[in-house]
Order: sequence, then C-alpha cells, then structure tokens
Amino acid sequence: MNSESELLREIDARPWWGRLAGYARLSGPGWIQGAMTLGASTATTSFYLGWRFGYEMLWVNVLGMLMGVIMFGAVARPALFGKESVYRAMSRHVSPVLAVAWAAGSLVASIFWCLNQYAVAAACLADAGQTLGWLEESHLLPAKWGIGLLILGVSIPLTWTYGGRKGAGVRFYEAVLKGMVFFMVLCFATVAWKTGIRWLDVLGGLVPGALPETAADRTLILGALGCAVGINMTFLFPLTLRARGWNGEHLKLARFDLVAGMLLPFAVASSLVVISVSNVLGDSPAPPENPVAVARVMSPLFEGSWLPASTGRLLFDLGVAAMPLTTITILMLVSGLALCSILGVPHEGKWFKVGSLLPAAGLLGVGYQAPFWLGPLISSFALILLPIAYLGFLVLFNRRSYLGGDLEEAGRRRIWNVALVVVLAIAVVGASLKVFDILGF
Repeated sequence: MNSESELLREIDARPWWGRLAGYARLSGPGWIQGAMTLGASTATTSFYLGWRFGYEMLWVNVLGMLMGVIMFGAVARPALFGKESVYRAMSRHVSPVLAVAWAAGSLVASIFWCLNQYAVAAACLADAGQTLGWLEESHLLPAKWGIGLLILGVSIPLTWTYGGRKGAGVRFYEAVLKGMVFFMVLCFATVAWKTGIRWLDVLGGLVPGALPETAADRTLILGALGCAVGINMTFLFPLTLRARGWNGEHLKLARFDLVAGMLLPFAVASSLVVISVSNVLGDSPAPPENPVAVARVMSPLFEGSWLPASTGRLLFDLGVAAMPLTTITILMLVSGLALCSILGVPHEGKWFKVGSLLPAAGLLGVGYQAPFWLGPLISSFALILLPIAYLGFLVLFNRRSYLGGDLEEAGRRRIWNVALVVVLAIAVVGASLKVFDILGF
C-alpha cells in the first residue's frame, strides 16, 4: 500500500487543526502557483494600485486569485481522477482546437511575461548592490547584464530538476520556491510595518467598491486580474498535481494547497506592497517611473533606528527582486511542458529542455528600464486569453465521458457549476472590456 495514501488516511482522521498541519507538510503544487503569480507584473500592478487608489482596491488582487482558486479547485478533480492528462482530456473530450490554443497561449504568454521579469529583477538587484556600496552609477548597466546572465544560469538547472527525476527533483523545486515566497513576504511585512498599517482601512479595502472609469484605470484593474491568474498558470496546475504522483485520494489536499500555497501568500504579499506604496506615495501627483524609484522612496523608513538608514530601500529591492526570480523559472517550466504537450511527447528530455529555454529571450529585458505601466499592460492583454482555459475547465469538470463515476456528487456539482459560471463570466467581461479598449469603443 502507498505510504502517502496511508499517511493521508491517518491525517484525515485527525481533528481539524491536525489535518491542517498534516496537509501543510504535504503541500507543494499550490506553492508553485503562488510563486508564479507573485512576479514582476504583480509587483508593478500593486505599485499602481497603491499609488492610484490607496487601500480602496485591495480587493482586486484578492478577487483575481479567488477566481483562480475556484477554477483550480474544480479542475483538481479531473486532474486527479482522470486516466490521462488534462491537456489530452481537453483535446479528446472538449475540443482539440481549444486544447492547442490553451497550450500555445500559455507558451506565448510565458515568453512575453519573461521580459518584464528580467527587467525588474536585474534593476532591483543592481539597485540593492548600489545601496550596499558595491556598485557605482556608471557600472549599473553592465551589472544588470551580469545579473541577468546569472539569473538565467541558475534558472536553467533549477527548471531542469523538475523535468528530471520526478520524485526528488519536484520536491526540491517546490522547497526552493516556498523559501523564496517566505522571504519576499518577510521583506514586505517589515517595510509595511514601518510605514504604518491602517487596519480599519485594510478591512474596508477588501470590500469591492467603486469601479474604474478611465481606460488607463481599467487597464490597471484588468491587469491585476490578469496577473493574479494567467493562462499559463491554468496550464501548469494540473500537470504539477500529476508530477507529484497524486490521485483521487489527494483531492482534499490539493484544494487545501490552493488556499494555503496560492491564495494566502499572494493575497498577503500583494496587499503588503499596495499598503507600503500607498503609505509613502499616496499623496504623490504622479507615479514613480519604475520599481527602483519606489524602492528609493523607502530609504528614510529606518532612520533613527538601530538598523542602517538604507534598510527600507534594501528590503524593498530584495522583496521585489524575489518576485520575478521565482516567476522566471516557473515560466520556463510552463514553456517546456506546453511544448511537449503540443508535440505529444513526454514532459522530460530534449523537447522539455528546448521549450524551457524559449523564455530565455526575456534576458533582453535587462537592458530596458521597465516603466511603471508595463506589468499591468502585459497582464491586461493576457487576460484576453484566460476565458479559453476557463471554458475548457468548466466543460471538462462536467464531462461524464471522461470522469465516469468520479464526477462530483450532483448537489455539490451544482454549487461548483454556479461558482464556475460566475468566474467564467467575470473573465469574459474583463477580456471584452480590454478588447473594447483596444478597438477604441
């Protein structure tokens, strides 16, 4: 009998607090999703939310991630109970055209998203080096290229561990990402605490209020929804469940993992960024030009304390840099898996490595000072693709020809379907608004 299956039965017999502790120990795929979405686009979108709206739009990032948790929670059933991958199931039981569009959209989105990841990571790490006195202004550009090459050099072997030995490689990959997420949350929590958190305003900001009226503000909000859950995340999640060797017995664990590893870290980290920026830039008439400019505003936070005066700037630089560092390797992972799926070959070996190297084109981003609006703009375009995946998930969740007797129980399935339709409707409305803005309507 499988030892993990025995452990799951033992965990399920515990009181609720014991179950939470047991599930936390076994979690992993949800953390990959959380680390992926906590990237450069989330950082810059949160900067804009904090500067433009203060605490009022804290609900936007949370809503975007909650949509993903609902959709992923549903697709966990076909992913775990099905006898084939969700991609093949979507091709055979939904539409081969939709399946290819899903994989190709995930691949293209991953390549384009990497440009902003490298730009932000290299800029913030170079600024951290300047803060520590290791770099002079005249050496920043060469340093950025060196940092970008170092990031790529580390990301390639780390990504390939996932496509190698499935047991130890997958768990090592997940452990690294968990550590990075904890690090970024610690950095942002320290900075937000020093800026002063208005807790009543936080609670008010988590309740949806007025909607944006201008095209620029709509791009911001749609970008926040688009980077909370991108189409490439929808492609990756079912595959990470199968890579862990999980099956139908792991359904409760998988859904717990989405909340603990994806929703909570994302909601906390992105909210802390919004709060910090709002507290220090809320009265500024114009947004700062780029992420480094935001970090430099944090310089005075620790003046008069026992820590160096530049601690705020350094912590913010490192926290922001950690976001794209985790995302880069996951975008490489998605690209490798998507290419293998399109070609119909195993998710390892030559074609996985070739696919994982395609986002390396994002290295060109280090020579570009990423403007404040780039992340929201890229993510708002990515939102247009999201209904493709959500529609496929909704159909597959209800497809008896695929799941047979493993369909969700009728009453529970109706509840899930209502939630899935609402999520799909929000995604369609968001994508439509972006298309209308592009066409000038």
